[in-house]
Formats: sequence, structure tokens, C-alpha cells
Amino acid sequence: MQDVIDLNIADFSVKIHAESPVELESGYLPFVNKTDERMTDVDIYCYTGIPENPLADYQLVFEAENSEQKFYSIYMKNKALGFIMYDQQNKNEIQQIAYLNEDLSIWKVYNPIDTENIPLPLKYPMGPIMMHYLAQKCGAVMMHASCTFDGQTGRMFTGFSGNGKSTMSKIWADAGNLIVNDDRIIIRKTREGYFAYNTPMFYQDIPKKAPLHAIYLISHFPENRLKKLTGAIAVSRVMAFCIQNNFEKNLINNHLEFFSAMCTKIPVFDLGFVPDASVIDCIHTHGI
Repeated sequence: MQDVIDLNIADFSVKIHAESPVELESGYLPFVNKTDERMTDVDIYCYTGIPENPLADYQLVFEAENSEQKFYSIYMKNKALGFIMYDQQNKNEIQQIAYLNEDLSIWKVYNPIDTENIPLPLKYPMGPIMMHYLAQKCGAVMMHASCTFDGQTGRMFTGFSGNGKSTMSKIWADAGNLIVNDDRIIIRKTREGYFAYNTPMFYQDIPKKAPLHAIYLISHFPENRLKKLTGAIAVSRVMAFCIQNNFEKNLINNHLEFFSAMCTKIPVFDLGFVPDASVIDCIHTHGI
């Protein structure tokens, strides 16, 4: 192996090993670690050429697709996983084949032979899938959520697509808050508490993190309305917006334990909001 690239994602170390030069999409570049002195959490080994019959002895367990195209398929052999990643520009064309070992620590990624282009080992959807299993291996979770930080209080906003995560981020950014990320974050529990981290996106942004003090489940509403949630309702509502694959019972149990513990420490609110700065006053008055 010639090239080694070390990425720092949510303070985890992901090392990419390549037998020939590879490139990273621009959103990953700020996460490249220059010192290369940390213990590795996940190793990714990149190869050129798709194996023949790559998943012949694996069983199909999950497919991510919509009415127009496939995103990826997951196969299982014992507890090891195999993946077919599909090219999102060319319908149902295989982009990569990937294998993940049983303890989620080693990836082997095979890219098609392409004499005109240098391989992109983390090209979507490979990158987000890798980060999902990175979080799982290291006892963290990945969320569809935005997170803001005003210097003292970190707030996570999550909900269904179109419910206002990006809108909420803009409102708080206009009020001078740091936006950790407006779509995909990793949450970790440390000795100091729970922290939210941004992840590489399709645009460039420096690595960020913030302490997490409150979670808001958001939706558009004619007026600002805030209600605190507790117990199993809070856990189930928050867990609905984490990133997971529903065939993995052990990983779902890990998620359940994580969110059950977190929701006893971090207050959870149901928030219907008007998309303007008045929601900030509502949260300062009735939330955290």
C-alpha cells in the first residue's frame, strides 16, 4: 500500500490505505489529519478492479432504494457485511463493492478500473455508510439533525425532511450562533457529557463540535408551541431520526441503550415553530 490518508471525524481516526493514488471529495479535505499519530478506529483498504461474483456466498438483507434508483444493497455472511454501492448518476450501475469485517473495524473497498479518473473511495453513498458504522463501532450515533451553539448552550433540531432543520439553522445563524451542521451530525458521550460533531458534507466546512444541552423535535406550525417530552415517548421520538438499518437487531439495541441514557440527561421538546426569530425567544423563555 502506498498512500495513507488519516481523517479526523468526530474525533475518531479513519485511515484510508490505497495501493495507488486516490482522491477525496472536497467536503472531506478539512477533516484530513496532518499529524497521523493517533490510534486508528477504522481502516479502509482501497483496491482497483471489481472482483468476479463478489457476494456470491452472502445473503441479501437490506436494500436502500426509491422508485427511481437504488442507493446501496447490504449482504451478510455470518456477521460480516458486504455492500454494493450504486452510481447515483447512472441508474443501477455498480459504483463500488465493499466488505466490512465483523467488529466493524476494517473495510475493503473495490473500485471499477477507470483509466480516466482517480478513484474516490468515499464517494456517496460510501462515505455516509462508513460514518454510520464508524459511529456504531465506537458507541456513538449519527442523526439527521442540525445543531446550533451560542457559546454556552448546544441545541439539536431534528424532524422529518422538510420540517425546518435548515430553516432553524439559518434563524440561529442570523442571531450570531455557530452552526455545527444543518443535516447530519454524530453524537458522542464523553466524561464531560454529550457532544455533537459535524461530518463531511458535499460542501467544505471545518470540523466542529459543541456540547449538547437540549433536543427539539421540530415541525412548522402557525404559532410557536413547546412541549417537554419524557420517558419512552422522548426516546422513541428522538430515535426515529437516527441513521440506522433496520435488519441489525444488535445495533438497534445499541441505539436504544444510547438514546435511553441520553434522554435521561438531555431534555427533549416537541417544537412547533413559526419560521422567524420569534422561535428563539420562545425557546429562551420555555425551553433551554
